Amino acid sequence: MAGDGQGLLVERPDRLLRDRVTDAVREAITRGDLAPGRRLTERELGELTGVSRTSLREALRSLQAEGLVERSGSRGLQVAVLTEAVVSELYDVRAPLEAAAVELCVRNASDAQIAALRAAMAPPESGELDDQLAATRAFYDLLLEAAGNSILQQMFGSIEARIHALRRVSLRVGGRSEASRRELLKIIDLIERRDGPAAAEAAQSHVIAAKAAALAAVAGRP
Repeated sequence: MAGDGQGLLVERPDRLLRDRVTDAVREAITRGDLAPGRRLTERELGELTGVSRTSLREALRSLQAEGLVERSGSRGLQVAVLTEAVVSELYDVRAPLEAAAVELCVRNASDAQIAALRAAMAPPESGELDDQLAATRAFYDLLLEAAGNSILQQMFGSIEARIHALRRVSLRVGGRSEASRRELLKIIDLIERRDGPAAAEAAQSHVIAAKAAALAAVAGRP
């Protein structure tokens, strides 16, 4: 994995080292630097991150709980392989959560928060995938904050890392990148009009389209 672990090196600041290691490895997985099925050894990760095996074990346990890391028989731990069945289940859970977040946003969001949502979906300066992924992540962070429900944030957060990893492949499906942006802009328009039912329906439609693209990407279809 020479060259692709540069972003994994972890400094030792005031924040709990375990949490910083977890964040670093999670980000490497969602970026695709650690590919699905990749075997994870404490020795290799220790060399890449520069931290102790104790911190790594704690981080890997957290990532197992998130579904990003899984056991694979005698091979030990590996980056989770998201099968079509798992992808389908993830999006089936995401659909009602996203619809609920949008409806709460219609009810609770300030005008400034809605403006921030629209700013997050401004046309990217470049056509790079990483820029759109960052914008989409910012959109959902703002949406959940504007919804004003901490329990919903926790529930959404439990699947967000795997959803974000899937976005990296699903947004490469032909035409999906621009279609996704249009769908999110439509949701913002409906939130701005304070039309809860229509906004929730648009959110459901967005998740259905995202699910189809993710399944196509996982199955290797164009």
